Amino acid sequence: MGALTRAHHWASTPLGPPDLWPQSLQTAVGLLLNTQHPMFIWWGPELIQFYNDAYRQTLGPERHPGALGQRGRECWEEIWGIIGPQIEQVMAGKGATWHEDHLVPMTRHGKREDVWWTYSFSPIHDEGEPNGIGGVLVICRDVTERHRLIDALVTNQRRLSLVTDELNHRIKNTLATVQAIASQTFRGGATMGEARAAFDARLIALANAHDLLTGEQWAGAELAAVIERAVTAYAGNISRFEITGPPVHISPRSALAFAMAVHELCTNAAKYGALSTAVGQVSVSWKIEEVRGELEFLWVESGGPPVQPPTRKGFGSRLIETSLAAELGGEVHLAYRPEGVVCTIRALHAAVTAR
Repeated sequence: MGALTRAHHWASTPLGPPDLWPQSLQTAVGLLLNTQHPMFIWWGPELIQFYNDAYRQTLGPERHPGALGQRGRECWEEIWGIIGPQIEQVMAGKGATWHEDHLVPMTRHGKREDVWWTYSFSPIHDEGEPNGIGGVLVICRDVTERHRLIDALVTNQRRLSLVTDELNHRIKNTLATVQAIASQTFRGGATMGEARAAFDARLIALANAHDLLTGEQWAGAELAAVIERAVTAYAGNISRFEITGPPVHISPRSALAFAMAVHELCTNAAKYGALSTAVGQVSVSWKIEEVRGELEFLWVESGGPPVQPPTRKGFGSRLIETSLAAELGGEVHLAYRPEGVVCTIRALHAAVTAR
């Protein structure tokens, strides 16, 4: 920039040749050209421009080298609404300005960019000029990259806060579920060994559902995948199950509710129903009733021993009929038909899929 400044035809500008410049301008330009810090000068009523090599790095080809010796307003018309009042303040003798991490958009390399600057506008004194101010010295730094890094850090700290809150919420819900399972499992009249086995099986069912949701980043899961995971974990394969239904993506809450309910249905079927014999079958199907906006889910057992209605409701039946209905915001009905148990679940489609 020193070479360009010396070679510039200053005689054709309002400043005239350099040997006629006031001493304050000569000193300021010498200081500007001999520092590695980005600096810029506007001088005189026309705000004729000077800048150094460090400042040149912030300019795109649209302005360099044409900005040297150019009138300030002509050069910076696009941002004059921002910097114009600041320059006027200094030239009027009202003191320097200071701006930290300040957004001053500018065109560089053919596109408009959001550029953040930390800069000061300071007066260059000259007794021969109005208000005793001959020009404005700009000392600045482009802090765009630092601003973006800080902004990204703040954003990440917010993603992280949300994730932590969500994790705490899930942990509390999971612990509450485990507590409820333990309380209900060990409250009945079963032996400690039977209760322990039932409790372990229910925890495994819950863990399998969590594994499925984790694989989907807890964005929910397909109902078919929830059912297949639950029955496979219990029965080892799904050859005795006929599973049919349209694609339905359900919420994490609904997925956990369905997984636990299907586990209890499998348990009951293995003890008393279709899965207690070698030839029993289970049909699992669902459909969307468009008119009512409902999801209808059917569990139908066949080929097992004649079914007798239970004399009392165990934890599994209560979980299916009461807890599942509450979780889904719908209704659940268990029918103990002689030919096999039928479980019917109806819930609003929007409620099942809402997160």
